Amino acid sequence: MSDNYYGFEKFLSLLDDNNILKKTTAMGVMVHLQKCIEEIKSNVLTDLLSIDEIKKDHYLDLKINEIKRQDYLKGYGINKIERWLKKFNVSIEDVIQNTVNSDYFYKMVDGYYEQNFDPGTTEYNISSAAQNDFLLYFLNYYANELISFLESKKSTFTGEIIKKENIKSRDISETIAEKFYNLKETNKRMADEIQATYGNDIFADHSDIELKYEFQIDTIKDEIKQLVSDLYGQSKKDNYYYFDCPSEVYINYFEKRKEEYLIEVPEANESEFLLSEIKYFSEPYNNRIIKGNAEYDYNDYIEYTDRYRISLKRKLEFLAKKLKPYGYAIKYKEGEALIDETNGNYRGWGTEIVLEKTENKSEDIPEVEYKSEKQLTTNQIVLLLQETGFFSHPKIEKAPKTRQSELISKICGLNVKNLKKKIESLDKSPKELGKNHQKDIDKIEDILNKLE
Repeated sequence: MSDNYYGFEKFLSLLDDNNILKKTTAMGVMVHLQKCIEEIKSNVLTDLLSIDEIKKDHYLDLKINEIKRQDYLKGYGINKIERWLKKFNVSIEDVIQNTVNSDYFYKMVDGYYEQNFDPGTTEYNISSAAQNDFLLYFLNYYANELISFLESKKSTFTGEIIKKENIKSRDISETIAEKFYNLKETNKRMADEIQATYGNDIFADHSDIELKYEFQIDTIKDEIKQLVSDLYGQSKKDNYYYFDCPSEVYINYFEKRKEEYLIEVPEANESEFLLSEIKYFSEPYNNRIIKGNAEYDYNDYIEYTDRYRISLKRKLEFLAKKLKPYGYAIKYKEGEALIDETNGNYRGWGTEIVLEKTENKSEDIPEVEYKSEKQLTTNQIVLLLQETGFFSHPKIEKAPKTRQSELISKICGLNVKNLKKKIESLDKSPKELGKNHQKDIDKIEDILNKLE
């Protein structure tokens, strides 16, 4: 079994190995158990997506029974290691998170006592006894954690038949989150190996290590893309809400979303909720979130295909009818480069949404800020200034780019650092900057041509 394998069989072997402290330390076993559990959870969630409902409990019971069959001390609880926690002055939370701030603790519990100390000495006896107790505690703790996880996925969980609404979509969503966690851990292992091998040498060629992990990383990314695609179709069947869900699901959740917004912002009215929804859909790169043990951004794993383009179109049509009495109309441009206006960065292709005021606005509707169709991005503003001769002024031309960006910031209020980056890009060729930069050039030319 490979040292880099952290699946179910590895987990069972750790539970069943009575001589494991001859090969590693108690803390080393804990880390391996944690990695195994994360991998197992991901694999189980993936398996459950393809297993018939009536067979899922049998699949889970087989795994639970395999764990219970292993030769570890069941019931070896925290009372067995209380004396060590007091002796080392540490908490079990810090131990589990591997964040103990004590060299002495790690010397005793994460060191090879047979190599570090002479048999019969006080340190040898403390280290061997502490590691044995911590080992038995870890084995029982993580066996119980995995059993609890498997039990929670059964239809008979807590003795009652749980409601099946949303269950498949939830499973897909949880699996996506697990895959993101695995990707994060894989990248961390690669970075740690590069650091251990090459240190802080910024000129080192570590492509050999990157190639070692490349297939595994690419595989996880492909799995995430496929699962994100699967979630769209399943969410309609389950009426499961997430940012890119079909319009039918969004409409079903509309009143609930409004109610939650008005609870969160008690002084708001319906028009302000509707405007917040437009902002929400205008910034997909900030709102494509899958929740698991943390929040994961899936924006880079979704393509601007017809299924998402048309779905957003239907949502906007729905919102347009709601906004009309409040004096707003929605316009949108499909197939546009989306720019994050907080930093001027390109965030992918999508639908640019524009709100326009109409003459039908009621007097009691509060004024709000909205995106104007005439508003330019940071890059477009710099290009416009260049085309109109701003940078050719004798004093401005001689000024350093930092001072140039500070001056422009005073005019338009944009971030100085972002402006400086865009000014520096003027020295590069359009080919170096890509097609999005060329689109900005074309837009500025179009604006100037319309002045004639």
